[in-house]
Amino acid sequence: MHGVRRRAGRFICALAAAAWLPGCAGTDASRGGTAVPAEFYRGKTISIIVGSGAGGGFDTTARLVARHIQRHIPGSPTIIVVNMPGGGGLVAANHVFSAAPKDGTTIGLFHEAQMMNQLTGGEGVNFDLREFNWLGSSYDDPNVCIIRRDAPVTSFKAMIGSSNPVAVGGTGPGSNTYDAPRVLAAATGATLRAVAGYPTTNDVRLGVERGEIQGMCLGWESVKSASSQWLQDGYAKVFVQNGTSRHKDLPDIPLALEFARDEQSRVLLRLVDAPGSMAKPFTLPPGVDLRLVEVMRGALAATYRDPAFLEDARKMQLEFQPKDAGQIQEILSDVLSTPPDIAARYREIIQP
Repeated sequence: MHGVRRRAGRFICALAAAAWLPGCAGTDASRGGTAVPAEFYRGKTISIIVGSGAGGGFDTTARLVARHIQRHIPGSPTIIVVNMPGGGGLVAANHVFSAAPKDGTTIGLFHEAQMMNQLTGGEGVNFDLREFNWLGSSYDDPNVCIIRRDAPVTSFKAMIGSSNPVAVGGTGPGSNTYDAPRVLAAATGATLRAVAGYPTTNDVRLGVERGEIQGMCLGWESVKSASSQWLQDGYAKVFVQNGTSRHKDLPDIPLALEFARDEQSRVLLRLVDAPGSMAKPFTLPPGVDLRLVEVMRGALAATYRDPAFLEDARKMQLEFQPKDAGQIQEILSDVLSTPPDIAARYREIIQP
């Protein structure tokens, strides 16, 4: 009976050769499996699950990639973007990790700061970022904070110990819009008050314009892409940046590290900035056939080099600095091995 089943299985795979089925002969690329033929993806739809709502930086990056990556995938499948906001990317991360199909037709793009949620044992974290099949990240994107010029205090130095707290908006724990201002306040003494609950960074911007809050903290690439008019018109200004050295675009903006209270504060500031070194990362779920993983890694890398893609990015004032899967894993391993006492302090700071 077992022999009959084995022969039947071989027969089915032979019949499916034109379509190529994961699970048939040689599914492990490391064992020298066959290449993925174009027919596998032809006629299929690939969904990019974005862990935020429409209009934010993640949505913008996803839709830009979606417009170009099709040309670099065998069979030219249809690419769609599906927004799945919630928890600063937590909902999407959980979905891609556990519920999404593992057949190579679902790509995840959720906030890289979810690594801090995992590090601190955040509520609702049901994934291990080290088990995802990372394809590549989009930017090396230091966190900056911007503020309306009519706010009572606009200098970071003046905010330290000030009696006038500055309200900055964010989505929620696990996103840089929320975690960064809380860590900045704890590590430097700046009177920043993080206001959570905005669905997307675009909603945070609207909150700034409505006067509900005075500013926001987010990646510099997102500022250039979505808020450059604020800076050009003098409506808002960048008042502090994270990182270990000043960004080439922001030579006159102080580093938060320059105001750190002590060594632990310096460690916390470096930690909150770590996700930005692999900003806006694309991934496949765990358990996807390794040949499909390699196809999609190659397609994303080719997209990042595509002249038409780069021209669209230039028009949108986006400057891509991609990292590959190996570099992403190195960053995750480094952050997720943070000493427990530092992780506990970080968790204490970002709790609502």
